[in-house]
Amino acid sequence: MDVWHKAGRLENLFPDISTLVSHQHKSIGDHWSLQGWNFIFRKHLNDWEMQRVTDFYNTIGPLNGLEGCQDTLWWKGNKKGIFKVNCAYNWLNNSYQLTSNWPWKGIWKSKIPLKVSCFVWLLVKEAILTQDNLMKRRIPLCSRCLFYGETVETVNHLFLHCRVTSQLWRLFLNLKGVSWVMPSKITETIQSWEEAGMQFKSRERWRIVSTSIWWVIWKERNSRCCDSTENSMEKVKLNCLLLLCFWCNQLYSTDTISLIDVLDSI
Repeated sequence: MDVWHKAGRLENLFPDISTLVSHQHKSIGDHWSLQGWNFIFRKHLNDWEMQRVTDFYNTIGPLNGLEGCQDTLWWKGNKKGIFKVNCAYNWLNNSYQLTSNWPWKGIWKSKIPLKVSCFVWLLVKEAILTQDNLMKRRIPLCSRCLFYGETVETVNHLFLHCRVTSQLWRLFLNLKGVSWVMPSKITETIQSWEEAGMQFKSRERWRIVSTSIWWVIWKERNSRCCDSTENSMEKVKLNCLLLLCFWCNQLYSTDTISLIDVLDSI
């Protein structure tokens, strides 16, 4: 079962031969003697099976000298074959980055409160308790967007495509003169927003803009849902701008005072 040949598992390379061998669970060393390989088959081989057996022996033929070796585990993560946690972490991290577009920098590298970073992480996972996610937990609801009630309240709708949220996005895009197309998912939005902000002086502050939009929308949504209170669109925009200003001032320890200065510093 172990991978001791560079071509792969013998069980996968020769599944038909594997069913013919009598002792399938013995180690490779048990099938080797001074005279060579000693595989015992369950039955006499048919003519059409002989070619596959020949290919099998040609594959394992060069691997000799096993009589003087002890069966040991060899880890492929480093040249010495010894497992180390740091090597395993680096190997898994590199493999994950090659196959995934997980926007970890946009989540954990932003200069925002930790609880907000955790909130964004849940957004990317689409695990925020919007009404559709509550219904998946068998909570009976009539799922609708709490802002306009035009469609089902999903994570991507509430934080990307809702008419209230769209106005906040357009507010900052117009202020900075950016032409941008809204992606369909949160993950794509974080990546696209990062790319759109490469032209600005402070990419870190530009990154905070999207987070401030999401946080204000979530707070406003909860106020309407739990407290039956709602703010006007102008008030929602002002809250978003003030939150951005507050985070930039507090977390960057700058001397910026006015909101205009914050927007100019992006």
